[in-house]
Amino acid sequence: MKSAAIFLLISAVVVFNVYAGHPTEAPKEENMCIGAGPQAPRDIDNIAGINKVVFNMAPAIEDMNMCNIHFHRNAEHKAAAYSTFVEDGSNSGWACKEPAQGRLEKEHVEYNGCSGIAEGDTIEVHWVYTTCDIDSEGVTPMGGGLSACMTTTCSNPQLRVIAQVFVLQKDSELKFSESPLSHNDPRVVYTGSTTGTTYSNNHCSPFQVTWDVKTTCGALDIDNFSAWCSNNKYNDNHAHGVRELVTAEGLLSNIKK
Repeated sequence: MKSAAIFLLISAVVVFNVYAGHPTEAPKEENMCIGAGPQAPRDIDNIAGINKVVFNMAPAIEDMNMCNIHFHRNAEHKAAAYSTFVEDGSNSGWACKEPAQGRLEKEHVEYNGCSGIAEGDTIEVHWVYTTCDIDSEGVTPMGGGLSACMTTTCSNPQLRVIAQVFVLQKDSELKFSESPLSHNDPRVVYTGSTTGTTYSNNHCSPFQVTWDVKTTCGALDIDNFSAWCSNNKYNDNHAHGVRELVTAEGLLSNIKK
């Protein structure tokens, strides 16, 4: 009995060491979302990606229906024009220009009825388009947010998101429009997924999205934008959180230049 007890004790120690011997070693990002399609957001200046899930690009927005407009405080994507990292909790992301310090000292409670913004903030606006016929008579979207892009008879649409990064400033000449800026603006197009804090490198998004991301950073009038934010048909009156930048090549598509 004594030898059996010693054997069990040794076995328990071995098992403990197998599972806890390297507690600080995290699994590789590529293994956290096995089988998932390419993810977003990403550094759009880096074209590398080896995700093997391939899907067709969504149609041009002229052949789709706009179903949602929302925005994130700090940019989710990264590019040369917005590459200053801002440590901001669930809003941690990228700012348009130096210095990013000091912005967190401002109140992000509410600005003219728009929650979570302040003068000097960088935001990333997303115009979302769907192939679902959400405007047909008798067709009811399934809810708000991304659900507004689907119906009970169209639950797996193609999606295209136009993304533009802005700095919110007083008395800027540029005013907000529910139509995205011209396609002549410099941009990067790639296949990815939905974003937001619901997803991470441990929990990948299953939705397939064609991304059309502007590489420039515009100065947007904060009073004009907050007026839209506080009263729009999408009921989107607050800044959304930021999904961590996806960097593992196994979770990214290859950008075709």
